[in-house]
Amino acid sequence: MEKKLSNKTRNLLMVILLVMAFTATLNQTLMVTALPLMMETLQVNLNTVQWLTTGYVLTLGIVTPISALLFEKIGNRRLFLVSTSIFLVGTILGTVGNTFSVILFARIIQAASGGMLVTFTQILLLQLFPLEKRGVVIGYVNLVISAAPAIGPTLSGIILNQFNWHMLFTMTIPVTGMIILLSFFFLHDYSEVKSSKIDFLSITSSIIGFGLLLSSFSFFLSAPVLGIVLFVIGLGISLFFVYRQLGKNKNPLLNIRLLKNYSFRNMTIAIMIIFGILMGTETILPLFTENIMGLSALNTGLLMLPGAAIMSLLSPVVGKIYDKYGIKIISSIGILFVIISCLPMMNMTKNTSISLIVVVFTFRMVGLGLLMTAITTESFKLVPQNQMSHATALNNTLRQVGASFFNTLMIGISSIPTNFVIGVQWAFGGTLFMSFMILFILWRYFSKRNLNLFK
Repeated sequence: MEKKLSNKTRNLLMVILLVMAFTATLNQTLMVTALPLMMETLQVNLNTVQWLTTGYVLTLGIVTPISALLFEKIGNRRLFLVSTSIFLVGTILGTVGNTFSVILFARIIQAASGGMLVTFTQILLLQLFPLEKRGVVIGYVNLVISAAPAIGPTLSGIILNQFNWHMLFTMTIPVTGMIILLSFFFLHDYSEVKSSKIDFLSITSSIIGFGLLLSSFSFFLSAPVLGIVLFVIGLGISLFFVYRQLGKNKNPLLNIRLLKNYSFRNMTIAIMIIFGILMGTETILPLFTENIMGLSALNTGLLMLPGAAIMSLLSPVVGKIYDKYGIKIISSIGILFVIISCLPMMNMTKNTSISLIVVVFTFRMVGLGLLMTAITTESFKLVPQNQMSHATALNNTLRQVGASFFNTLMIGISSIPTNFVIGVQWAFGGTLFMSFMILFILWRYFSKRNLNLFK
């Protein structure tokens, strides 16, 4: 496929895909700093309004498993145009909506298309570019899926300083409209459409199972019994889904057998933990700076900006380094950065210097950026090209599960003590334990490949 395309065409398609994926992923955290304002204007409490963020993440996790099937059944051109158009509809609905139910519905529409767009982008770019460019491609994809959520709170704080929260929807309309127009003229069908039979039972069990599993994490704090019930039922249905994928079906909705691949399995587990640290940090830190230190949403956003910006700039560079030197050097430095950043965060108080928080947060984001690009690229290293769509969907699905679980875990830990400062310290202590889990996975992985960690 790559021989039929000029570098100019490839680069244009990459820009179109990445800009739209960035726009969709940005919305995952764009509402975080706006929630206090929306509580007042929509007249809802905190537990209710947080579903504008939780619902978005939940929907992403539900639609991601079926994205590989849609890519194979519909074709890349039609799927992209339909997905971006649905995202535009959700955005317009959010712009004109003035009730909580309408805004939540708009967010769910955005997330349903956004989950497709992110996985779609990764699948198609890996097909369009040659294997020797895989690290660079995933570096740019990681720029989207990691940096966009990091930039969301900062951008939101800046916008809310001048406009009302409706502008968070309105500003994406011209970008989405332009992407639809460009893709209509320049994005052609590059994927092979398959006429395989659709397994509706797998689709149903996937949606219900992952939906209940992910939503249970959100109820563990406010309604523990309900959370446990949803978790048990969701886990049972998800296990049925896994059993069905491992059966005699020659065209599974999600190829679970890919987890037999040593590199893919271990690196995917590491990615789940990495995204848990990322999302947990980006949730806990604003709560600490705004509620304990008294910073505004704008100042909190600016505090997080250097880390998000450096992570964005690093991702493509890390991809090039991976293509040349492999995973060992990058991941070793990355995990050291994350572990070192844990120590100051575990000792933060009301009197901690803002400058120190900026430096430590930036240090953490650099470490996570190094890890995400290198480990994501390594996870696809031995995956056959004809299974890349399934590997991408499976990887992204488990990443969402990890992010939701560990994010909820960190919030739960922070709420255990009556003193929120101590709770935050405990939560960041949890990220130290999670970092050592990643370190152990890397050590085992390198040992099997006869590589010495940090040497």
